[in-house]
Amino acid sequence: MQGTIIVAGIPGVGKTTVLLELDRLAKEKNVPLKIVNFGNVMSELFKKSGKTIHRDHMRRQDITLQSRIQQQAARIISRTPGKAAVVVDTHMFVKTADGVWPGTPQKVLEALDPNMIILIEADAEEIAQRRATDATRYRDGGNVEDAKEDLQWSRYMASCNAVLAGVPIQIVHNRDGQQAKTAIDLLDMIQKRT
Repeated sequence: MQGTIIVAGIPGVGKTTVLLELDRLAKEKNVPLKIVNFGNVMSELFKKSGKTIHRDHMRRQDITLQSRIQQQAARIISRTPGKAAVVVDTHMFVKTADGVWPGTPQKVLEALDPNMIILIEADAEEIAQRRATDATRYRDGGNVEDAKEDLQWSRYMASCNAVLAGVPIQIVHNRDGQQAKTAIDLLDMIQKRT
């Protein structure tokens, strides 16, 4: 089982929780899987460049610097050793001071060379509620309309990425209290494409 799968979701969709469950499930079933958080790799690269920035604040940095760090992170992730499938935990877009920026622009996408893109989604009302109650993260847009708009942007960007990479998109729904089921669905999708 090898290959790269991009798993994306907007802030508040529960992606981190689902991916933790996916990691546990893969280990339990002895499925070779490595989950890499794109934002954490970028954060380490920012530190090496002399900037210690919380990963939720990277989007506020100069867009040229963000772009350079994104490309470096993609090259590092693409060299992940081993025979396990690599799951790249990322976002399809980032809202910056310069506008909406692709989370996986063409050069990043080329470096990652994914087999598939999976979007984790939830109802906009659930997302807004999660954003409002998550004190551990710095989130923008805490209302239902913001969540609906973000879900649309995520699909738009995923569609563009799928065309550029020539890969399919799958959508998995993460309903409240259903993280284990979502992780099972995710693992099934990944095993079919790697």
